[in-house]
Amino acid sequence: MSKAAGQESRVSSADTKERILQAALAEFCNHGYAGANIARIVAAASCNVRMIYHYYDNKDGLYRACLERVYAQLRASEEELHFWDASPSEGIAKLTRFTFEYMWNNPQFPRMMINENLNEGRFVRDISSVNSSSRPLLEHIELLVDRGLETGEFKRRQNALDIYLTILALSFIHISNLHTLMATFGFDARSPDFLERRREQAVDIVLAHLRGH
Repeated sequence: MSKAAGQESRVSSADTKERILQAALAEFCNHGYAGANIARIVAAASCNVRMIYHYYDNKDGLYRACLERVYAQLRASEEELHFWDASPSEGIAKLTRFTFEYMWNNPQFPRMMINENLNEGRFVRDISSVNSSSRPLLEHIELLVDRGLETGEFKRRQNALDIYLTILALSFIHISNLHTLMATFGFDARSPDFLERRREQAVDIVLAHLRGH
């Protein structure tokens, strides 16, 4: 095989592998792990079923790859934000706004999280990169808190994990409970006005606690 032909083959393989992953993400998001169907993934990816087992071994391997992808995309987007380079208050506000908007604009992440929690986390526990890639995030939050305490901008020390869990909770409840909240309280949780108001409330809540209010 010529060098050009080999390169074309690798490009084709990478393209097929990515098509399968994207089709699987949509399938798992729409039907969950238990309800996902390999035949539908094959049809959506326009590939042979043997390719799924060649690249991902089985349904479990494909599901793990999807989990790893959505986590990697979130962590990479957080890194690009460089929120830790801002002042303490602005850095925390920047991370909170980003997380709120990311969860809404990238529905694959919250849907995969809901699915995996239904699985009691049995797949994500085996993906070492999920845990290791989260450590820099907490370290950056900790640095902001330390700086804020040194300058007097913050009055209360709070654990970095606790801060991020609060941010996640405020960024997630209107997504995970979208339909029941709208039915119960009769409002449009998808409206730009609501989302903007909730985003800024999330920022205020996180900063108020750090400032000792």
